[in-house]
Amino acid sequence: MNPDYTKYTLVELYDVKDNIDKECYPERYDLLLNEIRKREKNPENKPEPRKLINKKDKAYLKIFLMFLCIPFFSWQLINAYKYGVIHSKNDHVLHLNSDPIGFYVVVLIHASCLVIALNTVFKGLSAK
Repeated sequence: MNPDYTKYTLVELYDVKDNIDKECYPERYDLLLNEIRKREKNPENKPEPRKLINKKDKAYLKIFLMFLCIPFFSWQLINAYKYGVIHSKNDHVLHLNSDPIGFYVVVLIHASCLVIALNTVFKGLSAK
């Protein structure tokens, strides 16, 4: 059974050409060379590259990732409210008493990220 070289991209065809055993598979090699010649003469007829993730799976992945972000940002904001402490980049701890502006900026950033994550999840779930 011969592979269907019409579904391969030109780069993949060249790769197969470099790695095929011409002596064991002379028929496949001839088919491969014919397909390469055909593609080189008509470059506009090349097939679309294969996509690893389709749009539906991409949407589900996005919802899943946002769903994972919700507990993190919620926990950070709850701790900021209860203890007056929030963590920022590089494990830097901001205290409400010592640096209120920095504290509120990071709280605002975390709250914005939480709202975006919630919006993404609920919008994605309602569309399904």
